[in-house]
Amino acid sequence: MPQSATIVPLNPITPTIQPATVTGHADPDGYLRVCRQSESADRHARLAIYPRPTLAPGDEVLTMTDGSGRDYIVGILTCANERQETTAAIRLGDGAVARIDRTSDNESLKLFSPKNELLIDYQSQTGTVRVNAASGNLEFSATHGSIAFRSAGDIHIDGNHVAVNGRTDLHLGVQDSPERAGPAIAMQAQQMRLTAPILDLTAQRAQLFLQETRIAGKKLLGRIGNVQLISRKIESVADTVLARAKNVYRTISELSQLKAGRQRTIIEKTSHTKAQKTIFKSETDFKVKAEKIHLG
Repeated sequence: MPQSATIVPLNPITPTIQPATVTGHADPDGYLRVCRQSESADRHARLAIYPRPTLAPGDEVLTMTDGSGRDYIVGILTCANERQETTAAIRLGDGAVARIDRTSDNESLKLFSPKNELLIDYQSQTGTVRVNAASGNLEFSATHGSIAFRSAGDIHIDGNHVAVNGRTDLHLGVQDSPERAGPAIAMQAQQMRLTAPILDLTAQRAQLFLQETRIAGKKLLGRIGNVQLISRKIESVADTVLARAKNVYRTISELSQLKAGRQRTIIEKTSHTKAQKTIFKSETDFKVKAEKIHLG
């Protein structure tokens, strides 16, 4: 027997196409917030253009709503970045996107994270490569090798806390010329060495705690307003010692001894000696010469 078929009428699909303005950036799935002129609330429309263009708030697009109420962006009316032409894009499974962007005067290769954050940006015109970690850490690791940074220009390191650690030794140096080495700081286990043709040290306050100190040089010049030195023993060896002062005051609680091959004292005005007991002893001659001599 022949079977009869039942015809069920389907709801008519009446897609609508209207212009809208972009009000937000695209998420990793390609959805943007848009607002139509006749509506006050935003809609979430999916990009139906490949490769996906870079749209920003304020751009005007053409949206289409299907019979199920889903919104799509099917065209671009005005775009602030309309001169830029996206020619290639590769999307990874986690949502990361690698894209080549071309403009009239530059080409760039960009890598975006699943959160649409710019990670790597290479500008072909200038040769500049920028690595950016907007919400994470940036780490360089060579487990079985070395890491070298070389630059014909300057290298700047700026951070809240900068730590440089060498397990065996650490060396910082400036090469003045190929024939002559400049200032350098070398640090090894239990040893630090600083070498420089000229060393300038400027500080508001300095403190040095040294167990043993040795200073060797040809000439020492010091200009200090006030000097206070506390020591258990001071020993100095010199060929000639010259001291000039306006007033000299010395207080010695026990013994003051001078041993010299010859001694000469020249006093322009008055010489005054006061002691509880005075002894002058000479091996050969003892001379006293003056216009008047008072004894007693």
